Amino acid sequence: MFTADSMQNAIAQAKGALGRDAIILHTRKFRKGGLWGFFSKEEVEVTAAVDTSIATIPPPKTEPCVEEVAVQSELASMRSLLEKVISKIPQGSEHSSVLDLLMNNDIDIQIAEQIINDLPMDYTNFDVESPELKQLLITQIQTCFKSVEGIKIPEQGRKIAAFFGPTGVGKTTTIAKLAAKFAIQEGYQIALITADTYRISAVEQLKTYSDIMGIPIHVVYAADELKAVLDSNQDKQLILIDTAGRSPHNDEQLDELTKLLHIDDAIEKYLVLSATTKYKDALDIVKKFSICMPHKVIFTKIDETRNIGTIVNLLYQFPISLSYVTNGQNVPDDIELVDINRLTPLILRDL
Repeated sequence: MFTADSMQNAIAQAKGALGRDAIILHTRKFRKGGLWGFFSKEEVEVTAAVDTSIATIPPPKTEPCVEEVAVQSELASMRSLLEKVISKIPQGSEHSSVLDLLMNNDIDIQIAEQIINDLPMDYTNFDVESPELKQLLITQIQTCFKSVEGIKIPEQGRKIAAFFGPTGVGKTTTIAKLAAKFAIQEGYQIALITADTYRISAVEQLKTYSDIMGIPIHVVYAADELKAVLDSNQDKQLILIDTAGRSPHNDEQLDELTKLLHIDDAIEKYLVLSATTKYKDALDIVKKFSICMPHKVIFTKIDETRNIGTIVNLLYQFPISLSYVTNGQNVPDDIELVDINRLTPLILRDL
């Protein structure tokens, strides 16, 4: 058996090891590695063998038996099928051009290869800059957006949403936008809680917004204080919790954050990331913050970056719902629930 990250590479391994007469007996795709459903990668396994029957069995002196005829017929059929499969595998400049296009839009090479492998075979009929190819790529990329979901306030009871992530991604401003949306535009009874006591400016910023909107705000310094504040706001329909930005490399801070977020099982957890973050850094952030078990992810600063391939890279690897994106500093205007049909064309905006 031969294992690789794509069907082409697996077949190439088989041919290299067994020769050009190798016959593909079975193929399957599977996911390898990961933690709690995260970080796994798709791989391809090919089972191959060499047809030695013709070379090693001397010519029969009599007419071949029915069984020999059946075996040779099956081998011929399998070889014909293999040739058809190989003929459909993208080769040459078309593949390379599309790969370059995706990588130029900040999509990781392995993910770009996966996207190309999953395209319909007729993509090679289109020029790399054609609208038809762009639409094929967009349609394929959209498959990684497994679900999109915003804050849903129940008819009975309440919703508690906490926001966390690295420093400087715009959590506090994002919370202010959501508070204005649900309190002013939709008329819900809400409360704000800030646990970001590391930055006085963050507390003052959220207090300013709360005063303008007439929304109560509470400052908490520990997990037990958060529990008490939640208990005292049973009448609210929505509670938004701001947390201090944490370094993904500070285990003590991450443990502290985890304890805070797990004080109530009803807390819905939102990981906030900046679209301007480089892919490898974003990947490290998601891995580190997975200890908090986020339910959804919000991307900020869509307006501050030319290419947003990082979003594709992350969503291709992690089974997490996409939620809101922000595209400016205006409160409450510059935030919206992700519209896949509007977001995915931005990924290939240079095409």
